[in-house]
Amino acid sequence: MKWRLFALLVTLGAASAEAEIYKWILPNGSVKYSDRPPVEGADEAELRPLVTYTPPPVSAKTAETAPQSEPAAKGYDSFTIVSPANDATIRDNAGNISLNLAITPTLTQGHAIEVFVDGLKFSRSNAPNVTLMNVNRGSHQIYAVIVDDAGVEAARTQTITVYLQRFSTG
Repeated sequence: MKWRLFALLVTLGAASAEAEIYKWILPNGSVKYSDRPPVEGADEAELRPLVTYTPPPVSAKTAETAPQSEPAAKGYDSFTIVSPANDATIRDNAGNISLNLAITPTLTQGHAIEVFVDGLKFSRSNAPNVTLMNVNRGSHQIYAVIVDDAGVEAARTQTITVYLQRFSTG
């Protein structure tokens, strides 16, 4: 019984999507629109065509997902973000994101890890485990860079996207 009612509603909805729109003016001068004409005096409304958008075709380069690792350089075989995973959703009301990095071989003396959130340097550390604190809720792009004591980049991780959810009262 419920399926029949559902099918009827879908059919009526499809029929009304193709319906004419009527326009008429009331005696007080106000304009009314409806999908059903009143008894007399209604004209079919002239509606502008719907605005549509066709996105450009997606190139092979933009369709790729984030690479697992950028090529390592200057003495590092690999430098990757182990966790959180790309496209992870993190629920933390304090806005903390725990970032775990894998570096092969281990961090060279005089080198440091700089973590970037949305293109801005967020923290600097000498440890492969970093907690980003008080991050705003929403979508964020995160990557890390190993720099030498002169600030020259030695290696870079892939960029990941994370979604931070914080409780909101508003």
